[in-house]
Amino acid sequence: ATMLAIELIDEQNLNFRRTENLLLRDQARQIAMGLELLARQILEKDYEDDPDKDSLDEAWASEYSFPFEGGTVTGQLEDFQGRFNLNSLLNDDGSHNDRAIERFRRLVSITARDLDGEPVVVDTVVDSVVDWIDADQLPELSGAEDGIYTSRNPPYRAANFWFTTPSELRAVNGVTPELYDRLHGLVSALPPSGPQSASARRININTAKPELLQALSPDVTEAVASDWIESRGSQGFESVEEFWKIAAPQLQPHTIPDDLEVGSRYFGLSVTVSIGTTRLAMYSLFERSSQGVVTRLRAYDAD
Repeated sequence: ATMLAIELIDEQNLNFRRTENLLLRDQARQIAMGLELLARQILEKDYEDDPDKDSLDEAWASEYSFPFEGGTVTGQLEDFQGRFNLNSLLNDDGSHNDRAIERFRRLVSITARDLDGEPVVVDTVVDSVVDWIDADQLPELSGAEDGIYTSRNPPYRAANFWFTTPSELRAVNGVTPELYDRLHGLVSALPPSGPQSASARRININTAKPELLQALSPDVTEAVASDWIESRGSQGFESVEEFWKIAAPQLQPHTIPDDLEVGSRYFGLSVTVSIGTTRLAMYSLFERSSQGVVTRLRAYDAD
């Protein structure tokens, strides 16, 4: 009888902890949603103030942290057109976007420098990423399709579809954990087709990270990219034309990219809520236009 009573008490305690954890996760999710609402309002106000320009001195570019009874919530908005869009590797019709592929090749090469751990073969990474999203089962020269992935443990298949989040890179052949740690903050997965795809393929030079600026053209060295960042400052360039006054003399005419802008349509929000031992991370992708701000994707990770 004593053992039975102890077992019942242990079971009740376990059920109580499970219920408590569920309640805390639900509370954390509600708090994260509240910060998402605030972020959308900030982006809407920013668009009202200036719909044509976005730069790193604006309110949306700040990190937000709010303590509350029993925990804290932090959030960071980021311009996702300051990243490389993985879905730009293919055109809307599914054909290869050669300029984007070569740009991505340079970006991978830059981020793979001086990495610890397993060596990175740049061509394997680039070709395998292209194979991950193209519709066929024909591997690129150094790429990978189902034949590679189904032989792994556990086996899986190539998506053969557009990236939904950059985290999918972890499953792609050739992407080592060390490369992913460096690369995932430099790339995005924006809508691949439809009337918004043109905006999703454009890069905001006011918010682009140094590695992406360097990957824009084979003429852009690390020193040139640093010079551009110093010239733009936190306030950014007022127009692409202002940027070209600085950049054009440093580039060969045939390498000058024509997919740059100073405003953005897509933003990402990362939120972390901590309540006691419960931690919830939330990621949201926003699309902003004259019609307002819409959440295109929301994902959670809890522990």
